[in-house]
Amino acid sequence: MSTYQAHTLSRRTFLRLGTWGTLAIATTSGAALTACSSAPPRASKGFSFLRDGDLSLFSALIPVVLGDMIHSQSHNYQALVVNILKNIDGACANLGSKAQTEIYKLLDLLDGKITRWLTTGVYAGWPQATPEQVKHFLMRWESSSISPFNAGYRVLSKLVAVSYFSLPEAQQYTGYTHLASMYQAVNS
Repeated sequence: MSTYQAHTLSRRTFLRLGTWGTLAIATTSGAALTACSSAPPRASKGFSFLRDGDLSLFSALIPVVLGDMIHSQSHNYQALVVNILKNIDGACANLGSKAQTEIYKLLDLLDGKITRWLTTGVYAGWPQATPEQVKHFLMRWESSSISPFNAGYRVLSKLVAVSYFSLPEAQQYTGYTHLASMYQAVNS
């Protein structure tokens, strides 16, 4: 048997291997998502909707989505991130239960190691992800031919952007002087 023949798969073997791989991934991710959704999600301390993994995700998204509008080297960067996270949390907490369920499904997808890697290309986790990896993931989802990825991109980026632009320190970028008070009125 030649080296080429040893590495060649028959069509039947290839299909069988693909079926078993698909079944393994579906079983693993389905069990993880089912386990997460069977019990009420536990919010991170000080938050009413976002969990620890969600906070890591949004913390990685904030500098990429907002770009030059915020400076990670500034003295008040961490306080700004916390304020944005609090606004994201408030916006999600004020959604209806069906919308909250859908957001949790998206966040669960992006929190699981295997599903995150398969859908975003980020393997190590959000705290270790570089801004380039996060930017690449967002660009892939924005231009994807898979509509749930497009919708996920819009949800994530709009949550970050609206939560930032509703802060008083972002007023200079909006051109609207009462945006923060309108956000508070809608989300109180």
